Amino acid sequence: MLNMLKYKEELSMAERSVLDYLLDNKAVLKNFNVEKIAEAAYTSPASVVRMCKKLGYNGFKDFKIDFILANAKVPIPDNREYKDVILAKDSNYGKAVIENNIRILEETLKLHDAEALHSAAQIIMKARKILIFGKGSSYLVCKDLEMKLRRINKFCIAQGESHEQLVDASFINHNDVIIFISNSGTTKEIISAALLARDNKAKIVSLVKLGTSLLAELSDIVLYTSSLESEFRSAAMTSRISQLALVDALFTNCAYINIDRSVRTLERTFRTFKKYMR
Repeated sequence: MLNMLKYKEELSMAERSVLDYLLDNKAVLKNFNVEKIAEAAYTSPASVVRMCKKLGYNGFKDFKIDFILANAKVPIPDNREYKDVILAKDSNYGKAVIENNIRILEETLKLHDAEALHSAAQIIMKARKILIFGKGSSYLVCKDLEMKLRRINKFCIAQGESHEQLVDASFINHNDVIIFISNSGTTKEIISAALLARDNKAKIVSLVKLGTSLLAELSDIVLYTSSLESEFRSAAMTSRISQLALVDALFTNCAYINIDRSVRTLERTFRTFKKYMR
């Protein structure tokens, strides 16, 4: 927000009117697109895009995310500095871990994008083949999503081994979707698989930490997660919690594409477990 105000004087009258409107009506941006903002600010969509770029953003989408984060009403703890409870040797480690997880869920909620989640769910539920790729702790999240989708009768494969990822990605096409789960969005093996998927015209959905990354640039739909951890960390704690929360939101959107069918398949799964898992 400080940067936005700092460069305000460099905006044209039309561009400044857009920023002034948004500052006076902070809540509207979450549900507005470029055209609606331009109409409300009595200017053109081109002025909205130019304003975003003059403020240092690649485009409207990046500006929107940053603006919503800066003006979010979800409270966060006063102590904004994240401490790795193991590396910091915090004597109150148990409580600190839970507090960190609460904070990351609050941060993740600010990034909630209902439109992107719904679009991703539509692609997934229409796909001929669903692949879910991740490495390390992100692969555990891949398995969680695989289990959930299979319970509503969407057969999919979660893959964490690099060679097998490349094999599976070799035999996909425009009817298929690959879901990449990566905190950094820069893991070499994941990028290789994403490039192969792109060459084969498959649709790409990625769950990646907020910010610029090659994986996000390669994706058709990006679902952003939040992470408090630095590159050097004792374990993937808050990043994993953020990913799991977003996976639950994505699965729910998938189920609601045809909620009656989803309920029937979940009931059938329950009956199967009840019959054979006594």
